[in-house]
Amino acid sequence: MHRKSANEGTDLTLISNGKALCVIVVPDAPSPATEEGAKILSDHLFQISGAKVDIVKESGLEGALIQDGKMVLPTRDDIQTFILVGEGNFTQRLGVTSKNLGPGGIIIKTSGNALILLGPDENTPSDPWGTGYAVTQFLEDYLGIRYLWPGESGKVVPKSQNIQIPALDVEFTPPIRQRHFRSVGYDERAQMGLDYLGLTKDDYFKMREAFEATELRTPIWFTWHRLGGRIDLNGGHAYKDYWDKYGEEHPEWFALQADGTRDQSAAPDRARLCKSNLELINAIAQEKIEELDRSGGKKSVSISPNDGGPPMYCMCPKCKELDPPEASKVKLWETLNGKRRSFDYVSLSDRMVYFYNAIAEKVTEKYPDAILVAYAYSRYKTPPVRYDLHPNIVIGFASMNYEGENGRTECLDNWDGWASIASQIFWRPNLLWFRNEGSASVFIHRAAEDLRYFLGNRMIGTDQDCCMHHWATQGLNYYIFAKLHWNPALHVDKLINDYCQSGFGSAWKEMKIYFTRMEQLCDMWALKEMNLPMSYTPEVVDELRGMLEDAREAAGDDEEVIKRIGFLSLGLDWTAMEGELQRMVRDFNTGKEVDKGKAHDLLEQRYEIMHDIFKNNHYAINVTAWSWLYGRRFADIFDWKVPNASVLSAEENIADGEGIPMG
Repeated sequence: MHRKSANEGTDLTLISNGKALCVIVVPDAPSPATEEGAKILSDHLFQISGAKVDIVKESGLEGALIQDGKMVLPTRDDIQTFILVGEGNFTQRLGVTSKNLGPGGIIIKTSGNALILLGPDENTPSDPWGTGYAVTQFLEDYLGIRYLWPGESGKVVPKSQNIQIPALDVEFTPPIRQRHFRSVGYDERAQMGLDYLGLTKDDYFKMREAFEATELRTPIWFTWHRLGGRIDLNGGHAYKDYWDKYGEEHPEWFALQADGTRDQSAAPDRARLCKSNLELINAIAQEKIEELDRSGGKKSVSISPNDGGPPMYCMCPKCKELDPPEASKVKLWETLNGKRRSFDYVSLSDRMVYFYNAIAEKVTEKYPDAILVAYAYSRYKTPPVRYDLHPNIVIGFASMNYEGENGRTECLDNWDGWASIASQIFWRPNLLWFRNEGSASVFIHRAAEDLRYFLGNRMIGTDQDCCMHHWATQGLNYYIFAKLHWNPALHVDKLINDYCQSGFGSAWKEMKIYFTRMEQLCDMWALKEMNLPMSYTPEVVDELRGMLEDAREAAGDDEEVIKRIGFLSLGLDWTAMEGELQRMVRDFNTGKEVDKGKAHDLLEQRYEIMHDIFKNNHYAINVTAWSWLYGRRFADIFDWKVPNASVLSAEENIADGEGIPMG
């Protein structure tokens, strides 16, 4: 972040002895970011000091003057400092403008007796929240507020009846144009988890609302951390309704299966297509042209294949001819007569690029400037060896995980290959799904290295899929990764220190040791390509619990810190149970004798804990996500009768082999 030499001047007093000596001034027609930012600022000044700071529009400062570089309001001798939020008449008269800022940029500056917080807002429609970003950045950097995880328990708000600020001169534009974390919420998968737990959609929203609530006005956690901006690319899986629309009339448009049919009814919203079928390609191209006709000026459409389900990729002769035998090796699978088998094959990237290019060629005949968004994903994440990429195609690189260092290196190499042939490329990994059953993990140094690497190699934005809301086990990753999206130049170790010092006070060193040890363990397990939950042995868990006990002792009688340590302890307990249960699954799958009575007791205990977490620590672990993905499988393996069993098995739900294997 660029901080110019501080301007001459003394400290500005905002609050003295619990009394406001300032006023917040907004333009007469404030942008949404300005209006919201002013309210957030006023509320947090009150939360810190107990002093109410008024918000007035410029026209409400009748008689206000600027003399010798300072604001003067003859009718109000109680006001010493003017906080100008948003770009308006007074900021212009003081010579402060957003004209040199890019989308989402901020200015935090003192001038005379004014504190100025502004951004370009609606002048940069791709990221119109700059003034709001300036407010939260100011609250963090100069007033010490932190927002560790959603809800009041994750907020750190220092208390003081006196607030002074030094001379400031900050100007910054975020280098990543789109900084996007998907936030997993209610959907059909969450409903499966709710069904498993015997809970309802209303229960879900009630708990979410209760735990997201804060004492005073706070934007959602993602906006607070300045995750925003957009690159106006319409991506995503594009053919979810194709089987329902065309399966009966055009079965030949769909992937040939091992049984000789092209049936996709097992997962119609994840239907596989026959990528070599020219009639299908023509139909898709025409559909995309019509989408652009209706778009009202938008110039991008998605041509990415569906996420995978039970059906197999097309194995018709024409599709197979598109797969170079020299391409990198992959594992595919097929189901025949109810039996599923895997087999060696080659990367499908070339058939996908053939498919993408053929659509793009037809669409760009009518719309030469159209952008077509496609994914490099799953069994087509390696760069093609036979085909170049049409210049109008933008690639979403949907890869990266930390389950093994070899896989990470391969992802970096694959990025380089795609970046060398794509006109534009953005990063859309399932990275924050890592350990989506909720096990404790810290991988932030690797994530920081990779984010910077991609940014230095033509990355235009991110679309992180997705924050699973396992805040008691993976919250440090979410927090610091968000900070790095805003400013990739920040130092990871300093961010970790700040997280610990802000959130855990006198216990910060003990918590730093805890997080450092956890990252060391994750690194070790990744290098050995071991199953992470199973690696949390009783000995490892005891070591980590000892660190948290040391932190509790160091916290003394600080109730807020003790509560936060307890929150993380809950995550460690969850991780210990997950490891024990998955070790049982491993033993069962390898033919070892497993004590089913012990497994039943553990599952009963876990079921009760999931309900307790859902109702009392909703954001500690996302238990509905665990339930839809793993819950039924554990029950089936150990013949445990769950109270509610309306969810699908994990095998039916894991998409495209990208899910986390069970042992």
